[in-house]
Amino acid sequence: MLPEDQVSSRRVLDIPEALETLERCYRLLASARPARTPLSASSNRATPPLVLGRFLKRPVFDALRYRVTKLDHDLFDVIWPAVKKLPDNRNVVQTVEEDFPGGVTAPDYYVYEVFHEFLTPLVKDLHNINVHSDLPLHPPSDFVTHQRPQTKSSSSSSEPLVELNIDPNDEFVLSGTIECTRNLQGFELPINLKIGKLETIERIITTILMKEDFAKITAQSNPESDQKGGTYYTLNEVLEKPSEISATLASAGLLIALCDREEIDDYTRLHGKHWPYGRGVYISDDKTLAIWINVHDHIRVMTSTPVESPGEVGLPFSKMFTIMAYLHEKIDFVFDYKLGHLSSRPTFLGSGIRFSLIVNFPGLTKDPDNMKHLCAMRGLQYRETLSPDIARISNYQCLSVTESNCFNDFTTAASNLLHLEKDLSMQNSAHIATMLSNIFRRKRSSLTGADTSDYEKP
Repeated sequence: MLPEDQVSSRRVLDIPEALETLERCYRLLASARPARTPLSASSNRATPPLVLGRFLKRPVFDALRYRVTKLDHDLFDVIWPAVKKLPDNRNVVQTVEEDFPGGVTAPDYYVYEVFHEFLTPLVKDLHNINVHSDLPLHPPSDFVTHQRPQTKSSSSSSEPLVELNIDPNDEFVLSGTIECTRNLQGFELPINLKIGKLETIERIITTILMKEDFAKITAQSNPESDQKGGTYYTLNEVLEKPSEISATLASAGLLIALCDREEIDDYTRLHGKHWPYGRGVYISDDKTLAIWINVHDHIRVMTSTPVESPGEVGLPFSKMFTIMAYLHEKIDFVFDYKLGHLSSRPTFLGSGIRFSLIVNFPGLTKDPDNMKHLCAMRGLQYRETLSPDIARISNYQCLSVTESNCFNDFTTAASNLLHLEKDLSMQNSAHIATMLSNIFRRKRSSLTGADTSDYEKP
């Protein structure tokens, strides 16, 4: 490698077994390519092998197969979520699908450069960016510049709170969450860290979270709450069976996909050697905020929409904004001038923010293909749930846009879908009302014109 190369290993991958494994992976991805033009990742119908097969063609694969990052990660370490046969375990499958929906992972920061011929166009596609266009410079974070989104209820960007309810009558939205991811400057991703570094990050973050200043900051976004602060729990406590903490997080919509190390034979590839040590979660007293530490990324901040008003997305975003602005003042985060805030999850590059809503779509989901098309056209990821009428929608893009732009784009798209659902339900109601009216009219007509001879006096 060249002397100025700061991202690659000094060796090439020359282990026959590893190279054969990669060749098998390539054949699997190549065989997954459909006869027609493959769908993009944002089509809501493309599987990870289909998407990866589109970008990992033979010339690209041959150029990358021997490369190794400075932390000794090869191409298989990047694409394993799409090609590895996972154990028949719901926790493992959910963990992989929810955290790596594109079928790729970043085991270290350096893969984005070492495998850039493959990852750069794929990342663009995952974020709904034209793969043939140049990737622009990622804009400065709104959490640093303090640029809040403009809404009907906020006359200027200096408004302390953003109030926006996209389902004011509580008809369709069942729950909602916002997640924002960051990684600390000067530390590798959690999967690569030894116990000492894991403990250091845990101590840095929890020291900030447990201070009185932080409690005051979080209370500002919810003045009516009696919140006094929060509590930090280790991941061992969360993973206990049964776990009251896990149940609390689940009921608040703040539980992320987790699995025990015994549940997957290759847990080091998923979480690192020391899982679950040095990890945990901070939970606010009012159970509307969870901050996960060292789970794939150093910090994963999550807020939930109010239980009594699940369509109220503005106030949770205000809370997220306040918390992240505070953390940006206290901590330096890893940042790339084009990819923005780096993450182990390529779908969280850039602004690193994800908006998700669980929504009841009784009308639109009757035509699943059309529903997926409607979401894709609006830049929304559509995921089915156990109920055919209920879906999870979230934003695809958070790269090359600010956090506030993500918020505005998502709420506009989600509101549009809700209007379509409402219009559809009103049309159905009107159709039913018309049908009933016709039935009653026919009954009245039959009574009016009926033969009354039986009722005449003799």
